[in-house]
Amino acid sequence: MSSPENKPLSVGELSSILKACFENPAFGDLTVFGEVYSIRVGGKFAYLDLGDQGKNQTSSPVLRCAFSCFYGDNYGLENVKSGDVVQIRGSLSYYPHGSSITFWGKELQVLQNQLGTNLIKKRKTLEKLEKLGYLDESRKRPIPKFCKKVAILTAKDGAAYQDILKTLHDRFPVDSVLYPITVQGDSASSSIVKALAAANNDEGYDALIIGRGGGSKTDLSCFDDEKVALAIATSKIPVITCIGHTIDTAIADRVSDVKAITPTEGASLINPSLEEIQEDYNGLKDQLDSLFKSKLQEKALALDNYASRLKSLSPLNNIKNAKSMLDDYFTRLNDLFSLAIRNKTQEKQNFIFSLDSNYQNRLIKEKSLLQRYDSLLEKSNPQTIALKGYALIYKDGKKIHSSLELKAGDKALITFIDGRKNVKVTD
Repeated sequence: MSSPENKPLSVGELSSILKACFENPAFGDLTVFGEVYSIRVGGKFAYLDLGDQGKNQTSSPVLRCAFSCFYGDNYGLENVKSGDVVQIRGSLSYYPHGSSITFWGKELQVLQNQLGTNLIKKRKTLEKLEKLGYLDESRKRPIPKFCKKVAILTAKDGAAYQDILKTLHDRFPVDSVLYPITVQGDSASSSIVKALAAANNDEGYDALIIGRGGGSKTDLSCFDDEKVALAIATSKIPVITCIGHTIDTAIADRVSDVKAITPTEGASLINPSLEEIQEDYNGLKDQLDSLFKSKLQEKALALDNYASRLKSLSPLNNIKNAKSMLDDYFTRLNDLFSLAIRNKTQEKQNFIFSLDSNYQNRLIKEKSLLQRYDSLLEKSNPQTIALKGYALIYKDGKKIHSSLELKAGDKALITFIDGRKNVKVTD
């Protein structure tokens, strides 16, 4: 039996005792300072994770600080960033439903000239990696389109591992091997480095996934570790990081080949899904069909051209063309000959008509001329003249036209219409 001093308490009773403790005036007005590990501002409340300056985030105690922004006062939180050292005045409060202790801030002051130890360390690590060329985007390798085997570095019992396996299984068959790691705490960095070395020593991996679910900056500080960054940067296997911290990019994301936000997104980068392959197949099939049809049409056109050229070069075709040309020439020649015959016939007819017309005109003209000559001859006929009483006188066979041609003693012949007489000129 339990003694009255050791009486069992219900959860509600214990919560009431704790709430009464933290409502003690001693916790009503406190001032605390420390390094801001993470900050989330937005809506009606703002939250900060505060830890001891100079302590490793994985081992430092963390105080959850909250600010109520109902009345528009954000306490200068817009000037606060992870790594800053701040001083907060407020009070502690116990929340029974979540069994959590929250420091509600009333005033906040950024302690200038003091940068967080982890932020300085992160900047130094980034500077070193920059000098080594590990932050250069050009050195990052693409993930093979089709992976046969993948190494998975994550917590064995974490939800991230199940998300990765489910995504890989749903997309495309791929072999995977788990290298369990610690994703937060003091041993996380060394665990990740050892797992990376082990995966790189094994053969056959096409890609490597380092992932975990989301968390605070404190939870994810191991992914800012220099040794982890160097192990990722020098990995011979392409590395996908899916750490799940979007507010402040981890160094591991900066040096990895591909960064994803969540484990599911990281796993989706391994191989295309069956749906994507089907879409690619359909797209390629359509392209191939289109290309085949285009090539077929091109070859058919070329074949027609070759057939036309072969036909044009065929001797039989040449003979046929020559015969056709000869027939055309013969037809044209026959047409020209017929035309020439018609033209010549017409010319002949025209000539005959012209000749007949000219002949008739000439005949008429000649007849008229002949009649004129006949009339003249008739007028000049010696007989006609003789009938009028004229006679012709000849001397030595020549006609005498003048009396001076005769002298006394000459003999002459006088021709009358009814005869001739020889006479002798007396004087």
